[in-house]
Amino acid sequence: MLQVLRRGVVSAIACLVFSAVAMAQNNRSAVSITGLDTNTCTVPDPCRTFGVAISKTNAGGELIVLSSGGYGPFTVNKSVSIISPAGIHAAIAPAAGTAITITPSANDIVVLRGLYLNGLGGSTGIDATSTVPLTLHVESCVINGFTGDGIKFSGTGYLLLKDLFVRHNSSNGIRVVGIDASNKAFGTIDRCRIERNGNFSGIGADGGVVVQDYSEVTVRDSVAAGNFRGFQAILTGGTPTARLAIENCVAANNAVGVFAGTDFGSASTVIVRVSNSVLTHNTLFAIESQAGAQILSRLNNTVVDNAGGETFTGSFAAK
Repeated sequence: MLQVLRRGVVSAIACLVFSAVAMAQNNRSAVSITGLDTNTCTVPDPCRTFGVAISKTNAGGELIVLSSGGYGPFTVNKSVSIISPAGIHAAIAPAAGTAITITPSANDIVVLRGLYLNGLGGSTGIDATSTVPLTLHVESCVINGFTGDGIKFSGTGYLLLKDLFVRHNSSNGIRVVGIDASNKAFGTIDRCRIERNGNFSGIGADGGVVVQDYSEVTVRDSVAAGNFRGFQAILTGGTPTARLAIENCVAANNAVGVFAGTDFGSASTVIVRVSNSVLTHNTLFAIESQAGAQILSRLNNTVVDNAGGETFTGSFAAK
């Protein structure tokens, strides 16, 4: 009799554990403004918030937005694709802090697509800070009006951006920072508009696309307009490196179109390469380099109608 009871208790516990796991995890989850966080977060039974839906999604799964409306800030802590389809306005507008925080495990892959991030007092649009390798894809999103950075990728791994509007952020539109020589940050930025960032700091150190210590970034088919600095590669301490390649881009109506340098010592490990691009109507300099940083003109650039004619500071070599 005792053995039968024991077997019954074990079976009951096993069933409860299995049921809890089965109920908690989906390969495809969903959120809706009419959903409830007590739901299962499946497409026919959606949740209300991203945070709860992520917790009920398997690593590597996807989360779909079903209806237009406002959704609160959230944190991503696993591989997941978060998708707002065309025709649905999924807005994240934090009153303070960060709209989307990425805190990954090693080798996580995170995809954000079709979201509208509106500052309204928030400090950062997307903050991906990690000491383990991360791949972050951000596609067809708007990041607007934050008091700090629009996108900050700080750590090791890959930041892959496509078809974004990043505008009116008080510090940097997009900032990429690596950890050290063995843990670099790599980035590609394609078909993005980076507009009116870094105009409110008053210190002249912020701007559109910022490539910082131990990072290597390529920007293609993009526009940096009305920022303090359109494109910049900069060091902040120690002896790091920074590499920025600009291909088929426009830097217009910024204070400085393209900048390379440092706030300390030597910047000889900073290299910016510019190809097939237009630098025009920048109000201080088309090109500014300092402390030994190199800005290299590869081919077919147009530098015209900038302040003081086509003047620039530092070196701009044809290589």
